[in-house]
Amino acid sequence: GVDGLIIVDLPPEHDAELATPAQASGIDFIRLTTPTTDDARLPRVLERSSGFVYYVSVAGVTGAGSATTEHVTEAIARLRRHTSLPISVGFGIRTPEQAAAIARLADGVVVGSAFV
Repeated sequence: GVDGLIIVDLPPEHDAELATPAQASGIDFIRLTTPTTDDARLPRVLERSSGFVYYVSVAGVTGAGSATTEHVTEAIARLRRHTSLPISVGFGIRTPEQAAAIARLADGVVVGSAFV
């Protein structure tokens, strides 16, 4: 079965048609936040989020940049002020050492490019 959906490039202003029925069926709707999601927009992005929040730690294309522990620490603290959902961090995680460091800060670590 399906536990959750991650729909990229779907603004929260246009997600009710998908998020509401998915959640009514017990399917989590996982939203992405980025370094450019400011505090004014963050509540709107998180409004219909469920399951966990996926923090995209590097702006740009997956595999192109590298996440820093300092940046991720600040971002997770900011996200935790806005949500009680678990926070997973992805994008820019290139090494086992980076994954371990971020795992100490976040609730989950997403590694994708290493498998592509």
